[in-house]
Amino acid sequence: MKTTNIHFISLHHNPVHNNTHKEYKIFGAQHVIIQKTNVSLSDITFDKTHPVFLEIQHDQLTTLLDWTNCKPYEIWYFNEKLEFTGKAFSIGEASGSFIIQTQAKYILLWNTELNTKTSEYLANFRCSYFEWQETAEHQFTSQNFPTHYGRFPYVIIKQENSPCFTQIPVHINPVSNTLPGISIVINAEVEMTAEEIEQIMVEHVTLVQQKESEKQKRNVKVALVINANKAYYFEQDKEPILNNVITSGGVLLDVEGQIIAKNTEHYNQL
Repeated sequence: MKTTNIHFISLHHNPVHNNTHKEYKIFGAQHVIIQKTNVSLSDITFDKTHPVFLEIQHDQLTTLLDWTNCKPYEIWYFNEKLEFTGKAFSIGEASGSFIIQTQAKYILLWNTELNTKTSEYLANFRCSYFEWQETAEHQFTSQNFPTHYGRFPYVIIKQENSPCFTQIPVHINPVSNTLPGISIVINAEVEMTAEEIEQIMVEHVTLVQQKESEKQKRNVKVALVINANKAYYFEQDKEPILNNVITSGGVLLDVEGQIIAKNTEHYNQL
């Protein structure tokens, strides 16, 4: 049994119709390689903040997993094609030994008492398959961003229990009302300094943070990025904090939830 670093995986729901919006969840998981056919889960040092992802590498048909004296866990099974095959629950109240025999080649599991964030993040998600996501130690991605993205200023929203960030373009006096992102209209007849315009953006994003927190029923962390060395950070019931360090890395999504960059700066450097 070998425990590796935290790896990113994505769970996908395969849409029935071509026009169905793609659904997926991306998060970090503790990657554990299983090379024996009989494994005691009590031998694994679980990371309380991340789920565990078991990869079965032996060539036998089945694996015996000993859950004796383990805490309550939710368990998701995947076959050798990375396809989701079902889920189970271990309530951790059985007396004596408790052993599961499975043909799964990949198993996602987490402690439902300690790791409630994963339970909430994956609640009611209809999973079809999973994919490995490249991490910073495997590959850096630098690319041209789609139109309107990777340009200052922009807003970043941190996704809960996930390495994902959503980037929202900020448009000042846009020529079209169909552009993706946030549009801020400023009276062009009134001469304003860059600092005054910046303050208007801060006030606008403060409202965005409040609305998102109410909508998602959590303290949504938001950043207004002015340039490569300046950003305002927003949290619920707190004053915006100015910082010269801006967000970077992780998986960057557009407003539709599509991946536009991985493990790189959140702005176009070309």
